[in-house]
Amino acid sequence: MFVSAAHRSSVSASGLSGTGQKDAETVWSVVSGLYAAHAHGDRGKVDERLDPEATIWHSEAEELLLGRKDLDRLRAGRDATAAGPAVAAYRAHDPVTDVSGHMAVVRYWLEVQYVPAADGATLCPERVRNTAVLRRSAGVWRIVHLHEEVWVAGGMPDMTAGTPK
Repeated sequence: MFVSAAHRSSVSASGLSGTGQKDAETVWSVVSGLYAAHAHGDRGKVDERLDPEATIWHSEAEELLLGRKDLDRLRAGRDATAAGPAVAAYRAHDPVTDVSGHMAVVRYWLEVQYVPAADGATLCPERVRNTAVLRRSAGVWRIVHLHEEVWVAGGMPDMTAGTPK
């Protein structure tokens, strides 16, 4: 499942024109669409939103991923181990977008919600701060850089009441 929050764009000193606001909304649809595609397991639609040479500081990798080849290597490792709790939903929210010509930067939060553990325990959501840089080429916006920073690790039993829920 994927849930996207309403878009709000930052405004530079000159402000966003009507076209700039439309670009900001389009940019957010590319980014939020990335997580919607991921939630549905649609790797092809994820890849459509990424430039083939996109660089990614991925939350699951120490090194900078340099293009699709590195991303596919990370994916293969993840697919082989199938480790970690199952994701129930992604929620991208609170975007702040700047558009300048054919380039855009969007900063946003991503919340990853997990299905309960096998014993029924509620698992804490993960909160990730993100920055995406997009470039428009031939009229199409694609992510050319993505930086993920796990702010609150999730997928562990919720201990807020002292015992797992």
